[in-house]
Amino acid sequence: MAGGGGGTQTSGMGHVEGAHLEYCLPDGRVLFADVSFRVGEGSAVALVVANGAGKTTLLRLISGELKPHGGTVTVSGGLGVMPQFVGSIRDERTVRDLLVSVSQPRLRKAARAVGEAEHAVMTVDDEAAQMAQALSDWAEARGYEAETLWDMCTMAALGVPYERAAAGAHAQRRRAETTGA
Repeated sequence: MAGGGGGTQTSGMGHVEGAHLEYCLPDGRVLFADVSFRVGEGSAVALVVANGAGKTTLLRLISGELKPHGGTVTVSGGLGVMPQFVGSIRDERTVRDLLVSVSQPRLRKAARAVGEAEHAVMTVDDEAAQMAQALSDWAEARGYEAETLWDMCTMAALGVPYERAAAGAHAQRRRAETTGA
């Protein structure tokens, strides 16, 4: 998620900061209280605690998906969040969806047009012109350059090229669309 959903944005070097965060479970129990941290741009960090201690909840607070019951989250620069189950049976989003979601608005718009054109080509035979225009817009938005960067990201994070990381769930979605499953 670019810019971190519910966080405050400031200028300067990118960072993520949590100050005196509190979060309570729906039954009122405190999951964590007075949690503070700062992660500077370019840092590699690990969050290692016992199961059930609130790792996923903390990341959901940072991304803006949840609001803390106390304290603040500040995000500057860009923030990309890969959900725990991206690409799984429990989550229809793909690695491509994630990468597009943290891209510049022009690229997100071009990606949406390509997706719509692909769907039109699969469902209506005479939509080739729409596809050609969508691919042209994708090129102008520097989508192919983005895919090169995404390839480096998926190789580093997943050990597989972008095409393979993006194709798995994409192929499943296409099969479901064409079969009506």
